[in-house]
Amino acid sequence: MFRAQSARWFEIITTRDDFARVLQALAGTGAAQLEARPLEEDTRPVLPRLEAFHEEFAALEKTYGLYWPEVEGTVLSEIVNPVEALGTALATLRLWADEAAPTIARVQALEAEAAELGLVARLVAATGAGFPFARMPAAAGKGLARAVWFLPGADRHDTGADGVLSATIAVSEGLFVIALAGPGELEGFEAAMSARQGVRVPIPGFLSEDAADHGGQIAEAQARNMRAQVEACDQLNRLAARQRLDEVLSRIAVLKWLYDNIGDVQATERTIRITGWTKSRTGARLRQALDAVGANYVLSVAEQGANGAAPVFLFNPRWLAGFEFFPRLLGMPGRGEADPSLAAAVIAPVMFGFMFGDVGQGAVLVAVGFLLRKRLPLLGLLIPGGIAAMLFGVLFGSVFSREDVIPALWLHPLNEPVTVLAVALAMGVVFLVAGIALDVLQAVWQGVLAGWLRQHGGIVLSYLGLIAAWWLPAMLWTLPLGIALAVLGARDAQGRLTGMAVAAALGEYVESLMRLFVSTVSFVRVGAFALAHAGLSAAIIGIAEAAGGVGYLVIWLLGNLLILALEGLVTGIQTTRLILFEFFTRFYHAGGREFRPLSVPDFHSRKHEGNRT
Repeated sequence: MFRAQSARWFEIITTRDDFARVLQALAGTGAAQLEARPLEEDTRPVLPRLEAFHEEFAALEKTYGLYWPEVEGTVLSEIVNPVEALGTALATLRLWADEAAPTIARVQALEAEAAELGLVARLVAATGAGFPFARMPAAAGKGLARAVWFLPGADRHDTGADGVLSATIAVSEGLFVIALAGPGELEGFEAAMSARQGVRVPIPGFLSEDAADHGGQIAEAQARNMRAQVEACDQLNRLAARQRLDEVLSRIAVLKWLYDNIGDVQATERTIRITGWTKSRTGARLRQALDAVGANYVLSVAEQGANGAAPVFLFNPRWLAGFEFFPRLLGMPGRGEADPSLAAAVIAPVMFGFMFGDVGQGAVLVAVGFLLRKRLPLLGLLIPGGIAAMLFGVLFGSVFSREDVIPALWLHPLNEPVTVLAVALAMGVVFLVAGIALDVLQAVWQGVLAGWLRQHGGIVLSYLGLIAAWWLPAMLWTLPLGIALAVLGARDAQGRLTGMAVAAALGEYVESLMRLFVSTVSFVRVGAFALAHAGLSAAIIGIAEAAGGVGYLVIWLLGNLLILALEGLVTGIQTTRLILFEFFTRFYHAGGREFRPLSVPDFHSRKHEGNRT
């Protein structure tokens, strides 16, 4: 888990007939990344140019895609003639479209009718007295026209036309506008409604004169509409099944996917050569997948040598995967570099919990992270951060900003601020030393430990010695000793000890040692934010107690919500900053490229939802 893994180079030789199923089998493993390398012999196109077919399919999908059946992915046994395969598939789609067009038109009409009935039902429910003007007496309606419109999201209405008598009924979704006017005046009214993106609500002809019956009559019409929609959609499904449309769409999806990936595949007259990188060290995962589809192939997996071009991947258990967020912000580690995810999994919660030490607020963060981790995986980091905050809350004796609920097992931050700042400083020393240790480990992996000691040994010795001199003054001797080591390790580009090399080494010694101490002091902010959190909590409790009664509860609740929102964000930002710019800079170079596995064909669902159940 401490080391990024390098992918292995693989090569597969297969036949043209097996090409499609081999490529799909590789995609199914999630362990293969395609990458072409030049062939010495002449190559041939893997697939012919198929843009015209794809354009026709895109046009059909735009018109009819919503009414196609759900597609299940299948592995094609062979593609001997892709042009013929696509031509046959598109011919089937055209035949289906010709036969399905009348039924699709009926479905669309029924959907429009359902939308209108929904508006009518909403208006009847809002009035509680039936549909307005459903049956206007002939005498009263002589020479008048009537109209009902719905304005989505509106809360007021102005007809803007003379001679129009209107009334409004507000609902949560918008505003119904009911109008009576002469035919000429009503035209201007309806133009105004249309300009405001209004929807005309038709007056159903089946409504009786008894307004009490309108609700039931509309419900019956909606039920009839639903049954008709189901029947029409069943007709489409039967037509699709008869013409095996799901298989046709599956074949087209695979052909399109193959076409999109042929840039990394090479072909000779009789064979296909597929090359790239794999996570499988021995190729066992690839062989298992290829054998499962019955493909003819030859597979070789090379040992990864000194080639630094190999992509890398992080090999972490599920509980640690969320902490890959921190190194990925800077990039992937290179070959021979450490994967700092495990270190971040320790350091990030400790710093976050120290700055946000409260049992109750930490429990809220854990709950939020648990509830929202699937919707936004990054929020899953709130779970370990919240647990750490709860632990430090026990040490600080803080529960929802109160310090009189549980005793502090260690201290109250505001009572001993110097101790809090000193511990934060010591925390910084420990974290920086851990970063240096990881840099030493990387030097061992890369076989350059001697060079690392010449370049950095004196700097690290002086840093540790000056830190230890706080307790053992004799350790001050490490300062001149570190300078001597830096001078002895100075070398120019040709490996010679020269005056210019010594001057450069001394300059780097001073600059690097100062950076180490500045980075150490930067961790004092962890203690400062812990004090700020405690101070804000104390202020909220003080104001709440001064208010008393119900005011106490209101201020206490709002104050804790403010701390959770404001302090949680600030503390998270500070934790990320310290990890990236103080800890990672000690060893992390992010010189690698990420392993990106071949994706599977896009067998997305095209099922038409409509109003079916």
